[in-house]
Amino acid sequence: MKCIAILESGNYVYKLNSELIKKGYDFEVISTPCSIAKGGCGLCLKFPEEFLDVIKAEAARINTPVKEIYRVISGFSKNKYERLY
Repeated sequence: MKCIAILESGNYVYKLNSELIKKGYDFEVISTPCSIAKGGCGLCLKFPEEFLDVIKAEAARINTPVKEIYRVISGFSKNKYERLY
């Protein structure tokens, strides 16, 4: 399953993604879905669920804490999001 991580700002998302690329991971920066966006940051990091601990640990290491993480549940006409963290 895919997950998305929401951070404090788009700059933090790009910073985290850049650090993960240096370590050999290749994740995607996407727009935050409207159904979970709470204003502010319009970007999030999309990644496979098996890398959940990697995302949290790397974000903490570079002092860009993750605000929320959601599991993406594919629906017939649109996706749903289950909050994990």
